[in-house]
Amino acid sequence: MSFILPALFFGVFGGWLTLSGLGRLGRLKAMSGSIRTLGGTFLAAIGAGSALLGFNFVTYQRLTNERPAAQISFVQTAPQRYTATLDIPGEEPKPLDVAGDEWRLDARFIKWHPIANIGGLDAYYRLDRLTGRFADTAQEISEPRSVYALSENPGLDIWKLAQDKRFARLKALDAYYGNSVYAPMRDGAQFEVFATQNGLIVRPQNDAAKAALSGWE
Repeated sequence: MSFILPALFFGVFGGWLTLSGLGRLGRLKAMSGSIRTLGGTFLAAIGAGSALLGFNFVTYQRLTNERPAAQISFVQTAPQRYTATLDIPGEEPKPLDVAGDEWRLDARFIKWHPIANIGGLDAYYRLDRLTGRFADTAQEISEPRSVYALSENPGLDIWKLAQDKRFARLKALDAYYGNSVYAPMRDGAQFEVFATQNGLIVRPQNDAAKAALSGWE
C-alpha cells in the first residue's frame, strides 16, 4: 500500500498548515493566515483524495483477486479417451484416465461479503471432483463415466461450519454453493483454472488448448 505514506504526509502537513493559518488569522495576520489556510486546505484535500483513490484501488484488487487452483493437461490415448495430468498447488501431479470429449472440474465455494474481501478475507474453496463429459447426450447416458474425487473431508469442515446458524450471525458470510468449469479435451492441450471471489474460471495455456476452445461446438 505505497499510497499510504504520501497521503498521510499531505494530510498531516495540510492539516498543520491549515491550523497554523487559522491561528494567524486569529492574530489578525490576514495575508499570511489566508495563504497558510488555503494552502493547507489544498494539501489536505490532496491527501484525502490520494487516500480515497488508493483504497479504491486496493478494493478493486481484493474483489478481483485470482488464485491458481489447478493446471490440467491432456494426452489422447484413443478416440474419446485421454490421460489427464492434474496439478494442484501443494500436491503431487495426478495422472487420470478420462473418457469423453470434455472435462469438468467441480468445487465448493464459501463467498464472503465484499467488506470482508476488502479486509483480506478471500473466498474459501475446495476442489471436489474431476469428471469427463460426452458432447453427445446419448453417449453421456450410455457410456461409462470418469469421476475422480479430489478431496477428503477434513477434521474441521468449513462447509459445515458455514451452514451453522451461530456462524451465520457473524454476518460475514454471503453465500455457499457448488461451482464448476468445463472445457473441451484435445491432445496436447493445457489449461489453468483460477479461483476468484465468485467461482472458478479457466484459461487456455497453449495453442492446442486455444484451438480446442475456438472449435468447440
